[in-house]
Amino acid sequence: MNLIALKSALLNPGDDLISAIGKALSRKKEKLKNGDILAIASKAVAFSQNRLEKAGNEKEFRALVRREADVVLEDGEMVITLKNGILIPNAGIDRSNTPEGMAVMWPKEPFTDARKIRKELMKKSDLKKFGILITDSHCQPLRLGTSGIAIGWDGFIGVEDMRGAKDLFGKKMNYTQISLADDLSSAANILMGETDASVPFVIIRGLNVRWTEKKSSKKDYFISPEEDIYKSFHNKKL
Repeated sequence: MNLIALKSALLNPGDDLISAIGKALSRKKEKLKNGDILAIASKAVAFSQNRLEKAGNEKEFRALVRREADVVLEDGEMVITLKNGILIPNAGIDRSNTPEGMAVMWPKEPFTDARKIRKELMKKSDLKKFGILITDSHCQPLRLGTSGIAIGWDGFIGVEDMRGAKDLFGKKMNYTQISLADDLSSAANILMGETDASVPFVIIRGLNVRWTEKKSSKKDYFISPEEDIYKSFHNKKL
């Protein structure tokens, strides 16, 4: 597997995303190929959708978080929320790499957005097998630092179900499902960085994945708090 970082000029609210991807490819003297997956930072998608709002102080920011969150679990140093089926601080809303006094929200429909972007790029580059992965970073409980997380994808199977397969000793796997989309998001996140890297796009090339034309949805891949193996630790509000 190869990862190819695509630098971009500074993205402004409302910029055309497909055009920005094309310019980043030209700058790298690179083209999208059959079998590629293009990882896109959620912030780049959100900027293209003009998903920014004023959050000049903490009160405004927290009000925005509470408005965007599906469920607020705890309002402490950070607001711990559920957003689009994902446990995430501040409903995924971020104030880094945004204009002063502004905050950027997640794309409104990440799976739908991934499909739309994929279809446009497939047509533009004459591709048959191609995937889109929309990524962000998050903090895992009890772990220091951030890692990548997938919030939407299209064109490939994002979670590989290994239940029923056998391990090296012939024992049947009962629970294991591999979150390929999250693994790839973490790989891409290394190149995207968290500060001023200006790499919102990463080509993932040479990876053997299962391609699909099925419309991906959070309902297919995310589970409810009641199904979670850590359910006993969830806030009772769930």
